[in-house]
Amino acid sequence: MRKVYVHMIFLLSVVLMLTACGQCGTADQALLDELDQCIEERDQYAAWRVEQVDSLQALLADSLSHHDRFEIYGRLVETYRSYNLDSQRYYTEQRLDMAETPFEEQVSLLNYSEVLMRSGMYHESILYMDSAVLVPLDPVLEPYYSHLRRTLFGLMKDFAVTERERQTYYAITQQYREEMMAVHPAGSFLHELVRADYLYEKQLYDSALHVLEAYERANQVEGQYEEPVFAFTRAQIYRKMGNREEAKHYLILASLADLKNAIREYIALRELAVLLYEEGDIERAYNYMQCAVEDAVAGSARVRSIETSTAYPVVEGAYLRQLQRHHLLLMSLFTSVLVILGMVFMFLFYVNRKRHQLARLNERLAQSNEDLRRSNRIKSVYVERFMKITTLQDFDDAFLELFPDFVEQVRALLVPEAELRIKPKERLNTDLRVLALIYLGITDSKQIADFLRYSLPTIYNSRTRMRNLAQGEREHFEEKVASL
Repeated sequence: MRKVYVHMIFLLSVVLMLTACGQCGTADQALLDELDQCIEERDQYAAWRVEQVDSLQALLADSLSHHDRFEIYGRLVETYRSYNLDSQRYYTEQRLDMAETPFEEQVSLLNYSEVLMRSGMYHESILYMDSAVLVPLDPVLEPYYSHLRRTLFGLMKDFAVTERERQTYYAITQQYREEMMAVHPAGSFLHELVRADYLYEKQLYDSALHVLEAYERANQVEGQYEEPVFAFTRAQIYRKMGNREEAKHYLILASLADLKNAIREYIALRELAVLLYEEGDIERAYNYMQCAVEDAVAGSARVRSIETSTAYPVVEGAYLRQLQRHHLLLMSLFTSVLVILGMVFMFLFYVNRKRHQLARLNERLAQSNEDLRRSNRIKSVYVERFMKITTLQDFDDAFLELFPDFVEQVRALLVPEAELRIKPKERLNTDLRVLALIYLGITDSKQIADFLRYSLPTIYNSRTRMRNLAQGEREHFEEKVASL
């Protein structure tokens, strides 16, 4: 509903504005033109991420060791960071499922905690983060852990409802900033960035700028992954200092760097849109806000989507101030506005009607899902009871009597050279029994191990072995078995 109102405001602004009120300097105008071009061509900048993903996924098609597969999943998690949260979550879950060593368990839990945090699930993020440190944290992961804690409590501070909560989260955030400065060597990127952030929170703005400028003099920042972070931090500092022009300049640089690095989960472009809207550059501000919204949705960046929605009242307030300056012009265009409003209300009526229809469909879907879950629970109970009172030979006979073509159907899913060796006097082997239970809807490895009275590593090895023998996309092999 709010989005519709904002679109109406933008449309009215185009009608009412005869000239833009704000003018940029020559240098910033050239940068804004470049930014406009980057937004139009941002799919091209994202192509390198697609290429990275394709090359990494191609590696997964090979027979890999556990360590290599775990590492490739980790590289995919990094590739999708700030680009697509749903994909990042998928590969994080893959790592979590296959983690074996304490280090793999800890890094996977921290990765998943990060994904939950970026999804706005702060309570759940803390739970997974705490799970990672139930045993002493590997020293290699201490900087990452401190970074997550600082970021998480910083977000909780930003979204806190009461001042008491805000101060509590602020104090915790400062504590982890100090920890991060302790674990990163002085002069390093993260140490100097956190140090500047720490001084910024203390309102020591000149000192914070000095830290950033000193690092940039000593290191190449332009064109590197540090560039958007440094530019945005400087913009925030200048804004607090009341230097609007410098703040805008560095917001433009940060936005350019974000788009060229194919980052969808950004803040700079959204804040630049608000600033330009306040200056009267309505059309450009609208385009930037639309780009920010579209990229946040495309990247599943729920927290950024929420933050973007909070910017709308600012845009609306700026527009209302413009309405006051154009009151006389509004009177002459009153008829046109009424027509537009009529169209908007008709659209709202249509949307509201569709919303009610969707709500009814959702209720039916929820009921269907509940019926399906109840059916699955009943099936699991009966399978478990059957397995407890029968031998493996009885299971083989009973299953194949019900599904006589199962073995041949499984063979059809495997590469031609794959062999399914079955011992004499047996009708199924271990791998086929595991797949049979998956076909029956039992997918949890521990539950399968309990049913078949095998060890958990045996089940993991069996599932991995069969996936590696599958034709086509191996990650979907078990889904194909379940749908036979």
